[in-house]
Amino acid sequence: MMDLSGILIGVAIMAALGIVLFAHDWRTGHRRDEPMHTGARRQSLRDWWMRHRH
Repeated sequence: MMDLSGILIGVAIMAALGIVLFAHDWRTGHRRDEPMHTGARRQSLRDWWMRHRH
């Protein structure tokens, strides 16, 4: 019988990558329609990290 652990790990990795890619697309599309953040200055995660690290 074939060892299915490698196949299951591959499927899990592909699913995780798909979720990350689709979530990123959804976030950027949703951000444009959100009126609350239209005037807010958008900063990168790196800028936030540099300001808030201790």
